[in-house]
Amino acid sequence: MRNTKLLALTATVGIALTACSSGEADTDTDAAAGGEGGELQTVDVGYVQLPIFAPLYVADAKGYFADEGIDINLQTVKSGQDAVPLASAGQLDVVAAGFSAGMFSAIQSGLNVKVVGSMGVSDGSAESPTDLVAATSLVESGEVTDAGDLAGREIGAAGGAGGTGAYLLALALEEEGLSLEDVNLVNLGNPDMPTAVANGSIAAGLISAPFSTMAIEDGTGTSLWVPPSGTSGTGVIYGEEFAESDLAQPFFDALARAAKDLQGEDRYSEENLGIIGEATGQTAEEVAAVPLYTWLPDLAPLPDQLTAMERIWMQGGALEYEEALPESDYVDASFSEAAE
Repeated sequence: MRNTKLLALTATVGIALTACSSGEADTDTDAAAGGEGGELQTVDVGYVQLPIFAPLYVADAKGYFADEGIDINLQTVKSGQDAVPLASAGQLDVVAAGFSAGMFSAIQSGLNVKVVGSMGVSDGSAESPTDLVAATSLVESGEVTDAGDLAGREIGAAGGAGGTGAYLLALALEEEGLSLEDVNLVNLGNPDMPTAVANGSIAAGLISAPFSTMAIEDGTGTSLWVPPSGTSGTGVIYGEEFAESDLAQPFFDALARAAKDLQGEDRYSEENLGIIGEATGQTAEEVAAVPLYTWLPDLAPLPDQLTAMERIWMQGGALEYEEALPESDYVDASFSEAAE
């Protein structure tokens, strides 16, 4: 049974721009790998403190950044939308977070950032880190059997109409010939949705683990749908200044090296679980208690996913501009293509 003690994770997610210490590295290695004089060069990274960004933690803890002459300064952010302006202004070099309509709006308005890589990718299995969870009472009564039966009902999604949750919900609805306009979208945080499902405030919610697990395990919620294989709503964003620097490729090389350590069941190795747990304020056992996402070995960006997000957010009114942005305005795959 999945461990539901992971509620403690929420205590860290809402902290904005609180500096965190990066992983320890051997001083001899630092001197050998650093720039002039053996000094590591600092890269400021804003990230949301969740297991989905495991390649960042693994690369730091295993010294892969140090091998590239880099010392990362990790700073927690509330969301990617909050961090994008900081990356554009050079206050952050890199952002690892979820995508949002706000990111597209910022790019359309002239902010210079690019999506350079993906992070967690769904494998489509029933044991998913994200589920569309409906009230069990509605399922058992026969009122709700699939996403198509949610028309006209209140459905929760973190971040509202412009968040990744709304994008994933839209995918589920599209499979049944519906859109976001056919439901009443309620902006609720993941920690609040199990209670809302249980008390009938919402009929269903697009919920991420461990909160989806909590609702399913206690019997108040039933999974209706999981994201299809290959689905991703998170990634790596570079500010323009950093993207043009000599550190941009080495940073990505270190990330991709870590992603290779997380392939298949290796992501559940004792070492990797310990690293992820330490980085997210959990024990290794708690991390292992819920499914982890998978990661592409080269962390290639997924432009088709981003294009679909933009389309859905435009249709739902979360984006107010009328003409879709050229892909080249928001994606740069050159770093993943060159990753060692």
